[in-house]
Amino acid sequence: MNTKTIILSITLFTFLVKSTSSQTDPNFEFKNAVREEIGAVKKLKKFDNEDLRKTIHVRFLHQDYKKAYISNSKQVYLLRYNIFTDEMEYVKNNNIYTLNKSEHKIIDFFEIKAKYGIFYLDNELNYFLIKNSGKNSVLIKQIVQFDEGKKVVTQFDTKIAPKFFRKNDQLFIAFNNKELKSIPKRKKAFYKLFNNKAALIKKYMSEQKLSHKNIDDIVKITTYFNSL
Repeated sequence: MNTKTIILSITLFTFLVKSTSSQTDPNFEFKNAVREEIGAVKKLKKFDNEDLRKTIHVRFLHQDYKKAYISNSKQVYLLRYNIFTDEMEYVKNNNIYTLNKSEHKIIDFFEIKAKYGIFYLDNELNYFLIKNSGKNSVLIKQIVQFDEGKKVVTQFDTKIAPKFFRKNDQLFIAFNNKELKSIPKRKKAFYKLFNNKAALIKKYMSEQKLSHKNIDDIVKITTYFNSL
């Protein structure tokens, strides 16, 4: 066997090995698709504190990765929402990374019927659960916070373990899907959100016996507002 034949055989063997490994890796297409979708990535930190592990699951919408579409793509991705960091995570080479954020990107967890959109809030991009979409949409901001706890310094101290915990969701209406307004506690302030349609909203709520403190009622009110 001459030198050219040997080189050709080695090249062909290398190509076949790479091709075979790509086809047998169930995440191969997923990894490539994600790489094209997100561009740069950042690796997440791990939590090693034993006490912290007891509530670490609270950070996530679901601990396992769920099938999802990204915006208009019908490519299926495996993602999970980290509420605490407000990031969509995926796994690559046994490491956890996050998707890049861009305004109005949609993450559709179609199997669990949960759809998230990216909107600006206080000049920062955030994920919101889309409760109802339309010309003006109803959004839910889910919140997880972290309590550092308390270490024992003296014999009189009581240890308080660090923990993650859920806070009450915050409700918003995205007017023209751009301007986010939080739902105020006072009814009069709620009417003012609708500017020159405030009187019509007030009348509609009275006739339908709707409350601005009920999420399903807010959906009905916003749907009515969209029809005006």
